Amino acid sequence: MSDVKQSREGLILRVLWMILFALVWQVAELVLLALVLVQLVYRLTSGRPHVGAMNFGDSLSQYVAQIGRFGCFHSDEKPWPFADWPTPREPQGEGAEAVRAAAWSAAAAPAAAAAPSAAPVQDAAAAEPAPAAVSAPVASETTVEPAAQDDSAEKGKDETGPDATAEPKA
Repeated sequence: MSDVKQSREGLILRVLWMILFALVWQVAELVLLALVLVQLVYRLTSGRPHVGAMNFGDSLSQYVAQIGRFGCFHSDEKPWPFADWPTPREPQGEGAEAVRAAAWSAAAAPAAAAAPSAAPVQDAAAAEPAPAAVSAPVASETTVEPAAQDDSAEKGKDETGPDATAEPKA
């Protein structure tokens, strides 16, 4: 009989937790709705989604799913604050593009902050056409590589043997 009594007390306690988490669900639902609207406005104005809002929205939706699993007896684990806050998953679609763009701009920001004297040069370069500047590194890379190959070929020419060519040396 004590097992039945403990089971009944456990069920009553679970029902109280379910009621509390149902209230939390309602608040989280309103926050998620507000976040969706803010994200939509941000997307319309900036042209891409906000990465921070996107990650928080994913975490919040996973949290609401945890509440649903607990309430449906699918899981005995209580959601946050009794468990860890869900981590955002890898974005897909347009969100993945926004994350890559944010990571690229975050990586470029420390380089720009480290060289403050380079900023006026970049502004001047931006005012002038840049195709020559873009193609210059490509051309120098291609000229460096054949020169290294020519040096090794000239070393082989100094040696005598069946593979040696009959070119005169200057």
